[in-house]
Amino acid sequence: MKKTAVSILCTAIAAVAFAAADEARTYAVRTARPEFRTIAQTLVKTGSLIAPTEVLLCPRVSGRLTSTELASGAIAEEGVRVRAGDMVARIDDREFRIARDSASAAVAAARASADEANAEFERTSRLRESNVASEQDFDSARFARDRAAAALAEAEAALARAELDLEETTIRAPFDGVIAERRLHRGAMASTSSVIFRIVATNPLHAIFELPSTALPHLKPGSTRVTMTADAYPGEPVEARVDMVYPAADPVTRTVPVRALIDNPGGRYIPGMFVKGEFALDERENVLTIPFEAVLRIRDRQCVYRVVDGRAVLTDIVTGLRHDAVIEVQSGLSADDEIVVGGLHRLTDGVQVNVVGR
Repeated sequence: MKKTAVSILCTAIAAVAFAAADEARTYAVRTARPEFRTIAQTLVKTGSLIAPTEVLLCPRVSGRLTSTELASGAIAEEGVRVRAGDMVARIDDREFRIARDSASAAVAAARASADEANAEFERTSRLRESNVASEQDFDSARFARDRAAAALAEAEAALARAELDLEETTIRAPFDGVIAERRLHRGAMASTSSVIFRIVATNPLHAIFELPSTALPHLKPGSTRVTMTADAYPGEPVEARVDMVYPAADPVTRTVPVRALIDNPGGRYIPGMFVKGEFALDERENVLTIPFEAVLRIRDRQCVYRVVDGRAVLTDIVTGLRHDAVIEVQSGLSADDEIVVGGLHRLTDGVQVNVVGR
């Protein structure tokens, strides 16, 4: 019995001595202070760049190609950038000029006939008022005037068509873009069904991603940020915004197509490239954050060690979103607190610490 009492007393003395030694020990730690920043839940997906517009350029009139050059003299071929309205090809216009001149002459003749008919109608009208001309003469003059006016209108329409056909012998780019393919060369016969060029618009390009439908509530066209990096240019991210969320999900994959726009004034990016997009979902501005490595999980608690008067103080916190190496702190800390970010796993509540780095 005496031995048992002595053993218990020795154990208690040893525990007190160990606690006193631990209390006297000082632990080296690194610390940091919470920071306010913008944080977001992110989702990373791979997508593809596609051209927003692509056309197969066909002539409106048939004829022999006399040129496939720009106004500058450069050959219109694959890889050449064009602007809306630039001439890219010409069709032999000699027959169309003859047709235009013939239509113009027909208009002149019809106008002369119309003037003559108008004059005759005016003369007959005056004679009718004096009861010199009969009602039949008056009606005949009126009908002749109307027929001449109709013939003039028809001739003017034919001239307009001839002028349009002549204008269409100059083939122009319909929008700003790049010639992706040239199918006909100078000297070839081109019909209205012949494709001369394939032209694609490249600025901006559309970046298309397939996102899970669960992300739909967080996607806001015009405001949701997406950081894109092309496989061809790693380490060179491009900031953009979600431009469109398509209105239907894929019935098999349950994913939703999402579109973002990527500026491409110099043609650095091309349709068909793969891009990685990091979507900023549930973005929050000016929230208090700390390094994720500072957080301890003790059963159902989340804690950090604050440094107060040279001692480590275990403090409960409530966290929110995590982004990369930082996590949001919703309560439990202020921006003035100093927290342990290195060496915290050796600590216990209340021990002395020595800050060796921040």
